[in-house]
Amino acid sequence: MATVTLQNIARSYNQVKVISNITFEVPDGEFWVLVGPSGCGKSTILRSIAGLESISEGNLYFDGVLMNEIPARERDVAMVFQNYALYPHLTVADNLGFGLRMRGEKKSLIDNKIKQVAEILDIGHLLMRKPKQLSGGQQQRVALGRAIIRQPKVFLLDEPLSNLDAKLRDQTRTELKKLHSQVGITTVYVTHDQVEAMTLGDRIVVLNQGRIQQIGTPAEIYQNPVNRMVATFLGTPSMNIIPVTYHDGAFWINEQQSLRLPPPFLKQYNFHNGQGWDLGIRPEYITLVKDQENALDNFLVTTVEVIEPLGKEVLVNAKIVDSEININLQLPIQWQGKMGDELKLQLDLEQIYLFEPTTGEIIISN
Repeated sequence: MATVTLQNIARSYNQVKVISNITFEVPDGEFWVLVGPSGCGKSTILRSIAGLESISEGNLYFDGVLMNEIPARERDVAMVFQNYALYPHLTVADNLGFGLRMRGEKKSLIDNKIKQVAEILDIGHLLMRKPKQLSGGQQQRVALGRAIIRQPKVFLLDEPLSNLDAKLRDQTRTELKKLHSQVGITTVYVTHDQVEAMTLGDRIVVLNQGRIQQIGTPAEIYQNPVNRMVATFLGTPSMNIIPVTYHDGAFWINEQQSLRLPPPFLKQYNFHNGQGWDLGIRPEYITLVKDQENALDNFLVTTVEVIEPLGKEVLVNAKIVDSEININLQLPIQWQGKMGDELKLQLDLEQIYLFEPTTGEIIISN
């Protein structure tokens, strides 16, 4: 196991930087997740750690030892790819022990390690099968086993669950979490799936356009995003963003609809008429107005456009009347409604975020 340190890492192709100023440190034994939209540079970072990509700028260290010029085969890392990359002509046992055999380990040691890893991953009954006789989930477990059997310093995973169906992906994600708690190898995991990031990572590195946006625990990033990109990327359904303009104690969405702000909120922040913001609020903090009289007319009028029943709840997408703004909300499964229905929505103004419209930087967080 090792502490992995990246200092101002950059990678360029044809004089175009695909990642810039990547700086973070993964402590020994922790599980870190790199997450972001496609093309944000997360796989390039992972391949740079592995030694499969050269570093254009900056330094990479394992336990304080500079690794920039160390070949991939000498870095003592194990990598699991999206496509598993098992040897089709070898049995599961032979696939698991392949790396140890190449290192010249004794047969007795190899057999013992295969048995141990097979027990951890619950694949002991598959040892004599070949990859074509395995399901996708079983192949993935074999790929994981082949990576961990030689106890590398660093474990790297590049979207390893993306080829699995939804149910198997959830199951394998749980197994990965359990596996890491058992073996404790320093792990860097790449995904574009924010659910994987939130459930697996000790810490998350959010990337966009080749740069780090935020680093923190899943709870920190969910509750205190540093900008609009982070806020909208993490969370299902994603955070609602509503352009508003402040005027005389209220946020106006259009000429007909506004949200009056509570006096403590107005005292805390010095708003000026005409200021424009992007108001962010997560769907769980939006409720239906049940008592219109007690709501004091402080609600938004919307019409239902999409209804998605999920069993335990209903996801509803509604458009604010007289605007092009849509809002996602979560309603109890008992809710009975149909397309085109009018909904009056009340927003918990203690749970809003304000973002600068041009840069997306956060101005006010809850």
